[in-house]
Amino acid sequence: MLKPDPAGIKFGPYWIRPGLTRGNVATVLFASLLTISMTVYLSLIQPYVLNEIVKVPEARQGTITGSLTVMQELVAVALMGFVGVFADRYGRRPIYAIGFLLMAAGYLVYPLATTEVELFTFRILFALGLTTVPVMLSVTVQDTPQEISRGKWIATNNICQGLGVLIIATLILGRAPAFFQDRGFDAVMAGRLSMWCATGLCLLAAAVLWRGLSRHTEATNTDEHAVRRLGAGFRAGLQNPRLAVAYGAAFIGRGDLVIVGNFLTLWVTQYGIEQGMTTAEASGQAFMLFGIVQLSALLWVGFMGVITDKTNRITAICIALALAAAGYSLMGQVDDPLARSTIPVAILLGIGEISVIVTGGALLGQEAKASLRGTIVGVFNLSGAVGIVAISGIGGIVYDAFGRSVPFTLMGALNGLLLLAALLVRLRAGEPEPQKEGQQA
Repeated sequence: MLKPDPAGIKFGPYWIRPGLTRGNVATVLFASLLTISMTVYLSLIQPYVLNEIVKVPEARQGTITGSLTVMQELVAVALMGFVGVFADRYGRRPIYAIGFLLMAAGYLVYPLATTEVELFTFRILFALGLTTVPVMLSVTVQDTPQEISRGKWIATNNICQGLGVLIIATLILGRAPAFFQDRGFDAVMAGRLSMWCATGLCLLAAAVLWRGLSRHTEATNTDEHAVRRLGAGFRAGLQNPRLAVAYGAAFIGRGDLVIVGNFLTLWVTQYGIEQGMTTAEASGQAFMLFGIVQLSALLWVGFMGVITDKTNRITAICIALALAAAGYSLMGQVDDPLARSTIPVAILLGIGEISVIVTGGALLGQEAKASLRGTIVGVFNLSGAVGIVAISGIGGIVYDAFGRSVPFTLMGALNGLLLLAALLVRLRAGEPEPQKEGQQA
């Protein structure tokens, strides 16, 4: 049975790792609030950019959406593992702040694109920031708790992330184009002003993180070659089947976010336009359904955090994968995404999505050695990036070729396959030694 280390502070119901202050902990929660919301907003505003700013034909929008995401994630595949290595070497503060500065620059120039070529060119700048900040969020979240509180702490950070997506990305920035159009701006300028508001939020985040994160989170072994250290992160997954399941959950979980963020909003936007709505009205309906997914995740995540701390974490991830497989498979059977009958399916989808994220993160933190944590988190996120490349590319193709709901059926099948693998690990290697678990906190 794990026991708290009294050398660390108590922050509400959470035991915090020794050496961190309440200000450091509050900064991590702030980072959770803004990081995912600012990454997701790009997916949410993408249909508006394609329709109103660049004016991409509807028949190509699925392929363009998938291709942009694939290119972005190819950058992530190349660099994401090294972000974790650099976090171990140079500390969390500078790497995290630089990531938000790059995102700020991306939001500044992206709405200035007028052609598909410019869209791809400007997306590269975004890709650098979007490669950095998710890794740094994962690292700082995993750095903070003692093992006894890890599940609840990760759940709380996911609540902050869900609130950020729901309030900042969906309710505020998601409605910004219509807000600016109501005040006399044309559709193009309304989109630009909306994305420039996101630029300001990214600059604010960089300043707060530089000021508030702990300055004492570098690993002691900073002279090891970056490629060799990255290789150690991969070997850890090969040697530890529980960590391998966590890497698999990253592959699935990041793909989940892309399918919901990119293809659900694109599906609803296109469907709404076909029903006679304006682009702004259809985007609003897309944001509303996306908001239902995120709200259900937000309301469920606390329960999943408690389940994760109370049960074997492989068992918890099996429960999560079963929920996700059911949610995505049912969404794949939907014909009318604006029908009321879609709402219960969206709720289950949100529950499954957040459950995989929470349980995968808790399992990762349990199995990652403190001295290699940044690197292992980098590999974890690299696995997610590979998942996004594969799922976005295939999802975009099947969306245009076979139907708008097919990407969801694909995700249901992938969650089911990982569930089978996790059940096998639970039977053969699902019980970590308590002493080892505590040492890795």
